[in-house]
Amino acid sequence: MTIKAIVCDMDGTLLTSDNTIAPKTFSKLIELQNKGIQLILASGRSYIRLLPDALKLRMDKHAGLMIDVNGTSIYHVQTAKRDRIGLLEKPFINELNQFFSLFTVELQYSQDDTIYTYLPDEIYTIKRNIRGEMRLPDDYPWMGGMHGWLCDTRDGYPNQYMVRNLADTPDYCNKISVVQEPAYMAFVRDTLQNHPIYDQYEYVFSDERKMEITNKNITKGKALDLIMEYHHFQNDEVVVFGDSENDVSMFKKKKYSVAMGNALTYARQQANYTTEGNNHEGIYNMLVRLENQGLFG
Repeated sequence: MTIKAIVCDMDGTLLTSDNTIAPKTFSKLIELQNKGIQLILASGRSYIRLLPDALKLRMDKHAGLMIDVNGTSIYHVQTAKRDRIGLLEKPFINELNQFFSLFTVELQYSQDDTIYTYLPDEIYTIKRNIRGEMRLPDDYPWMGGMHGWLCDTRDGYPNQYMVRNLADTPDYCNKISVVQEPAYMAFVRDTLQNHPIYDQYEYVFSDERKMEITNKNITKGKALDLIMEYHHFQNDEVVVFGDSENDVSMFKKKKYSVAMGNALTYARQQANYTTEGNNHEGIYNMLVRLENQGLFG
């Protein structure tokens, strides 16, 4: 069998730490698409945040696909068609709000171009002090990210709102993110795993500070399986690159599952291969290895 599709996670995988695609990786992905290999981007990001890189990679010319928000939809870059797979609706949001209100955590509710950020008093005070020390403008986002208490994602979520009362959270969202310092998030995870609500949703860590929640059976892996079924791809005809827990569902049963050198420990344990990190042309190096084995035809 030859490889017919390349699947790349974004943050920590295809993107370097400065949010660019490494030059050799970029050129190789263009080259392989020109040879007829399908390129699929799979991310916790919304399709709006993925589109700029997809267009740079000329995926609109090669019928590329994007799995966005951890598998809540599949986006066809060439036609701008979006196949919605699953949303979190108000009853589920309320149930999750009730459980996570027991913790001192930030909650983010991601829609396509909008994020609502709920901040309990303790976290609001921390962020208010940080914003003052940094002299940030009033319109700077309040949401946290993988590297700290504040993160500016207005490039993909132009509409951002802070919420101080859980009754004001939205009626639907693609995913809920739970954010705090790594040690506290480990405590949240341990508590969650011993509660009945754990079996009712999908929970994955995109990094040590952020746990992401979607409806049951809504994962990147489920979306990839739908794509593979439609295109009749076999498990040894796809190479999958990832670095986090939300990529592990895509690794399952794939012969060429590849963890980046910078991947979380659990992701490395679940992959069949490892490559160099996202800042060291890891994707390019693995693609060349596979190419030298004659796996791209």
